[in-house]
Amino acid sequence: MSHQRMASLPIVILALAIGAVHATAQASGTGSDLKDGIDQFRNGQYDKAILLFHNVILDPTAGSQKAAAYFLIAKSYMAVGKLDDADRNLEFYLTTYPGAPDYEEAVYQNGRLLFLQQEYENAIQVLQGFITSYPRSQFVSSAWFWAAESLYALGRWDDAEGFYQKIITDYPTSVKVEAAQYKISLIQLRRQQAEMAKLLTWSHEELLRNVQEYQNREKAYVQAIEAYQKRLAASSSEDDRKVIADLQQQLAQKTDQIAQLKAAAAAGTGAAATAAAAVPAAPAAPATGPSAADIDRTQRLLAAKQAALALKEQYLQWLISNEGSGK
Repeated sequence: MSHQRMASLPIVILALAIGAVHATAQASGTGSDLKDGIDQFRNGQYDKAILLFHNVILDPTAGSQKAAAYFLIAKSYMAVGKLDDADRNLEFYLTTYPGAPDYEEAVYQNGRLLFLQQEYENAIQVLQGFITSYPRSQFVSSAWFWAAESLYALGRWDDAEGFYQKIITDYPTSVKVEAAQYKISLIQLRRQQAEMAKLLTWSHEELLRNVQEYQNREKAYVQAIEAYQKRLAASSSEDDRKVIADLQQQLAQKTDQIAQLKAAAAAGTGAAATAAAAVPAAPAAPATGPSAADIDRTQRLLAAKQAALALKEQYLQWLISNEGSGK
């Protein structure tokens, strides 16, 4: 028996040695996949990085490297727009590895992921929680930025502007400063557009009221003028008829001018109303407000109408005075 044990001993030692070599090779392969995956991620080769991180996750001997693989594969999925896959892996990482070295960044990335998924209210809550829990983190300024972006997407421009301004004031060296400055300028522009849209709406309504008032007064003047014309027609002198003809010609010219200005104002109002409809929250490219020419046309139209009414009133007074004098 002793001889048999001695004979089998080399075999056992060889098996252990092979197992150790195999385990070492597996560990070496896992480490290589993680390192190569990180390199591919840094080079923007996210699809290749995902495959390498996936290999690490599936390796039962990966050990502590598996936590890093879950976090990095979640970031890779975010980079390629596969947000559901990113959500699943990031949630697993946050639940399973609370003491991992990258846990702090993972909390921040979770808030950014919620923004990308258009869950803006949840994103604000998570990012504000991150800022409270990790006030000295290198990701705090970015957390403020994505919270501001969430507010902007919700149309809460005043709150968003405050967050953007905080980045500029409190984190002047942050990579988000330039983007925050741009968004503040965009918010200010959109405010101006909203104000111009309100002004245009008011001007249009005022124009309609003035048009209606003008039409009512014009109708009354026309009726009165026609009545006096009939009563004076038989007794009017040649001079009177000439005055009447001159006044009628001036009225005709004013009427033509009003018609032209109406058409121009309608065209300008239509274009500006279209611009006003494009003002909602959404960013995209800013719409154009009413031009100075549009406002000028409106003012000219109102002035022309007032002149026409004054002319008709002058005509009516002349008819009345001539009737009273017995001419």
